[in-house]
Amino acid sequence: MSRKLIEAAGGLLAGVALTVAFTAGARAADFNVQGFIRQEPAIKLTDEENPYNQRGNIYNGVAVTQDSTLLGGGVTTTTRPIERGDNTFNLMATRLEVDFQANFNENWNGFARLRGYFQPDIFDNEGDPEFFETPLWSGGRGTFLEANGRNYMVDLPALYLDYSEGPLWLRLGNQQIAWGESLFFRVLDVPNGLDLRRHLLLDLVAEEFADERVAAPGIRGSYRVTNDIEVEAFTQLFNPSILANADTPYNVIPSQFTVHQQEGFDDAEGAMNVGGRVQAQVGGVALQAIAVNRRNPDGVFSWTASGVNRDIPGLVGSGAVLAQTPFEVSNTGVYSAQEWFTYAGMARLNGFTGFNTAINEFPATALLGAAAVPNQTLAASELDLFFQLSPLRGHIARTYHRENIFGLGANYVVNAGPESFFDQLVIRSEFTYTPDKIFTSPDLSQSFIEEDEYVASLVFEKYHRFSQEFPATFMVLQYLYKSESDMFGRHLSGMGATGARTSGLPEGENSFNAVAFALQQPFPNLIWRADFSVLYDVRGGALVQPGLKWKPNEQWTAEVFANITMSDGGNDDIVDTIDWADELTFRITYQF
Repeated sequence: MSRKLIEAAGGLLAGVALTVAFTAGARAADFNVQGFIRQEPAIKLTDEENPYNQRGNIYNGVAVTQDSTLLGGGVTTTTRPIERGDNTFNLMATRLEVDFQANFNENWNGFARLRGYFQPDIFDNEGDPEFFETPLWSGGRGTFLEANGRNYMVDLPALYLDYSEGPLWLRLGNQQIAWGESLFFRVLDVPNGLDLRRHLLLDLVAEEFADERVAAPGIRGSYRVTNDIEVEAFTQLFNPSILANADTPYNVIPSQFTVHQQEGFDDAEGAMNVGGRVQAQVGGVALQAIAVNRRNPDGVFSWTASGVNRDIPGLVGSGAVLAQTPFEVSNTGVYSAQEWFTYAGMARLNGFTGFNTAINEFPATALLGAAAVPNQTLAASELDLFFQLSPLRGHIARTYHRENIFGLGANYVVNAGPESFFDQLVIRSEFTYTPDKIFTSPDLSQSFIEEDEYVASLVFEKYHRFSQEFPATFMVLQYLYKSESDMFGRHLSGMGATGARTSGLPEGENSFNAVAFALQQPFPNLIWRADFSVLYDVRGGALVQPGLKWKPNEQWTAEVFANITMSDGGNDDIVDTIDWADELTFRITYQF
């Protein structure tokens, strides 16, 4: 048995042992076990494949001209030889969750959740991609209390004890810390990153990242100073956001890149995030203020040496040089300058400056005859000169930098006349300021972008009964503003890039703005519920999610919802990144 497997099994057994101890200690206590098993298929609604994967690459089977005549080369035609995929499903998963709850006495309570997730290999992928193994914690674990294999993961997303004594409350153990109350947007919700391996961000909007938010060991506590003032603080082990692996259905980093995660995490492993929050009721307004010092879980990316010694055909010894550059010879790499610039734009990178950075920051490239150039036309000619010899794969590193986040929030409930639409309307606002925040540079330089970022949201939330026959309708309308990056944390200077234009938003458009709306409508017998959500990026992209839930009894639930993506193209809105992901998701759940 390999060391990795032993360590992974050890991590899982340690978690199970804690759960067993938790259970044994609760025998004399008020103890409850419940859970569910669920089948979760997502059926594609179009024949579009994920373009960030090898089988979905838009240049597969397309003849592309390689033109290096400006540098004394020739003109050739290449066709990317990888077969195009033909998938029916984006997701076909079986999920098991078991919750253990215990009340030991009036002061101590405990909770544990065991989650198992199995994804059979039914997809038309290139090679044998890893669905869950992630090179962070030893054993390929993505989180601290996790074990996984190629097609499954088992973890303990919750394992903690709660202590309460008068105004004091403490939570010790593996936990999520969920601050902020927005559906799509995360403003004050900064303590934890997200796990994108299962269903990206395409689960039911109403669940508010409950399945995606990454849990980690920590201590969280609060103290109620008065009836109107409460102080809270936490310290928690850092865990990065977890990306979908290359060539899995929801991968969003072009698979022509190899992402080096281990070195960056080695620097951050064992780091602690800390933060505090003060909540106060002042008249009719609920106020809160936060301060958090953390490693940014999203990380930033830059070129890194490939370390792969593989010769360019016909150039003996070139592999040793390439190993000191961000490139390697690979049939899963880039085949033409056209592909290079197109995919740079799709990834919100600048293909021209990125090319020069790979040369300027890695002097070994000069030994291959590569040189920085003054314009995109010459860069394309130089790229094609190399691609005529061999396709090349890029290598990037992911690192995690410390940052301070300061935030404010306010809630106000409107009191209007009885039966008025505005009566009990909740108005909520959240704001954060992050000084000297580090962003990925669109040229993938190891000198990152550093700027102050401001994020703000305004939320209107309401339950309203439109008919005596139907229960009240829940509605929420939200607005999000970000000064430097989009909703996924990508710096705005990389937006708007296409194959013909390296980057750039229209003049005057230097912020991210989005609107979201959601409603839930229960039916009279409470067996049925209709859902509708929409996220709109003002630059021209929308994600629409209609849904229907049927719960005929306590044991069974059936849900169906669609994710419909619409983008006007141009790589300048957030929906463009997932514009291929139109799907219909079913969830059949048995609770026990």
